[in-house]
Amino acid sequence: MQIEQPENILIVEDDLLYLTLIKKELEKMGYNKIKSFSTGQEVINNLDFKPDIALLDYFLEKDLTGMDVMKIIKKRYPDMQVIFLTGSDDVNIAVDTMRNGAYDYIVKGDTAFIRIRHLLKKISEENSGKAKSKSIIRFQIIVIISIIMISLLGILYFHYFVY
Repeated sequence: MQIEQPENILIVEDDLLYLTLIKKELEKMGYNKIKSFSTGQEVINNLDFKPDIALLDYFLEKDLTGMDVMKIIKKRYPDMQVIFLTGSDDVNIAVDTMRNGAYDYIVKGDTAFIRIRHLLKKISEENSGKAKSKSIIRFQIIVIISIIMISLLGILYFHYFVY
């Protein structure tokens, strides 16, 4: 079964080597609409492409923190999923990010790319399920409207031609 991939992935990472590694890994996974930035302000100034998922460094070194960036872009795109990346294995930070709307929290290290791959697959599956649910609801609405219209036509026919 082919999993539908999000169209736009945003990476914000101030370590340029790690940023390059993440981008290359995503490209190997088949993602091709990736925007990457090394500062928070840079990404805030370039949100026109409407990201579906953000991989966001928690400890950005220049202007804005990762948490600041998430809050700003979540106001604009509340359905966007944010996965935090950090070198710190601090449970308090993980809890804080999740409490503020992050989808998950990944500690940079040997298993980070495996976790990224797993989470992107999970998000894609969830998004696919949501899209199917919306399609089913639309179909049900169309059926209900059709039944109402046929009933009204029947009433009108009965009223004008039978009486």
